[in-house]
Amino acid sequence: MRLLAALLAAIVLASALAMLISHGFPSSSLGSPASSVPLSGANRALIYIMWEDRFPDMLAQAALTLLAAAACISVVRLWRRD
Repeated sequence: MRLLAALLAAIVLASALAMLISHGFPSSSLGSPASSVPLSGANRALIYIMWEDRFPDMLAQAALTLLAAAACISVVRLWRRD
């Protein structure tokens, strides 16, 4: 049972790594910025870019945290049955 779980985890990790290597990191497909901004202006604007629209990110993070907790609880329950 544990060997199967380790094998499945290795397969998922290897396939994700193979996709990343073959297609590259997604940010390189976005292109270059449309205009350059002076460094002092970029420093002030960076805060608003990073923190302006955080609600969807926080919602996704909360959902992933709950999903990870549920997965961990179910794995512990499976291990205790053996």
